[in-house]
Amino acid sequence: MLNVLNELQAAHSEQLRREISKLIESKRGWIGFDLFMDLALYAPGMGYYSGGARKFGEQGDFVTAPMMGPLFGRCLANQCAEVLARCDQSKCRSVVEFGAGNGELMLEILMHLELQKLLPDAYVVLETSADLQERQRRLIETSKPEYLEIIRWSNRLDEKINGIIIANELLDAIPVKRFEIDENYMARELGVILNEGYSGADTNAFLWKTAKEPFESVVQDRLKQLQFEIGYQSEIGLQAEAWVRSIGDKLENGAMVLIDYGFPASEYYHYDRRAGTLMCHFQHTAHDDPFRYPGLQDITAHVDFSAVYGAATEVNLDLAGYCDQASFLMSLGILDEYQKALGDSYDQDQTSRKSLEMAQQIKKLTLPHEMGELFKVIAFTRNFDYPLKGFEMQNRAGRL
Repeated sequence: MLNVLNELQAAHSEQLRREISKLIESKRGWIGFDLFMDLALYAPGMGYYSGGARKFGEQGDFVTAPMMGPLFGRCLANQCAEVLARCDQSKCRSVVEFGAGNGELMLEILMHLELQKLLPDAYVVLETSADLQERQRRLIETSKPEYLEIIRWSNRLDEKINGIIIANELLDAIPVKRFEIDENYMARELGVILNEGYSGADTNAFLWKTAKEPFESVVQDRLKQLQFEIGYQSEIGLQAEAWVRSIGDKLENGAMVLIDYGFPASEYYHYDRRAGTLMCHFQHTAHDDPFRYPGLQDITAHVDFSAVYGAATEVNLDLAGYCDQASFLMSLGILDEYQKALGDSYDQDQTSRKSLEMAQQIKKLTLPHEMGELFKVIAFTRNFDYPLKGFEMQNRAGRL
């Protein structure tokens, strides 16, 4: 059961509800779900990621892998180090991170790269939320202010990249289109209309409504190949695919590593997922109603990694590997990093506490019923003729 909103939360959500309602009215009473999701997450000053409420950690709505402790970041830093060491040394070598959250992953990567004497020439953070940018900056200022000399925050990626691009739990938050298979086995877009019976309290202001016309032919032909049954509902991440093409095209030399929860198409569109993969998070409670708390809850959809692979090949990227998160972290030495971290302390009691805490981190990050199997890692390269260490233990590229 979800917690009751306080007065400030209710006012914030109501403000965004009104803005979305105005837009729906201006669009003849119907908008695609991707537009609704975009507004709910990113509307200036009102969307979930653009507002000022705490989103991550125990006081927020969910916990990401970097927030569990240092091991995830150190493993990812090991992958960054391998790529940076083999990139063109005559050019600016960069680490580019998309959606840096509270900044803990960036800080851990930089500290670990510094230990290996492989600090990049630039660390570029692509962050659309001004609030999160400020939180990330404050973390660096209080922890390692000298890193501010190489960190640069931006809203867009303009230059070509010589180095590594990383995105952890980014693709799942890119707006998706939803669809339903009609009685003629045609895919129709699921959109959003106003609920004329809305009265506040426990009623939603918005309802689902299927579009009158089928999807455009390009999308229709693609979905037809999957042979869905009547009534099947799911999502298609056209914007995420466009993002992969756009950012992948910027990679000149090096690698792009994407980490998120999802499946290859054969599993993503399985019959058992006939209601789709849409999920919302509010105060550490997961539910499937995206209309409940506009602007206050995260809205996500699982990633179709086959589609991500297809988009990357369109801009001539090479597939470096695809595996589950557990195998990726094991390949990058998570157990070695655990032992190294224990060696930092000479106090027996402190070592015991640290050992227990990091053992819990490893379990959360790698066990199948935690993040180990649901989260996947896919990587692409350009002008980089070396295998990536993260896929030494497992590479399931053939499943894409």
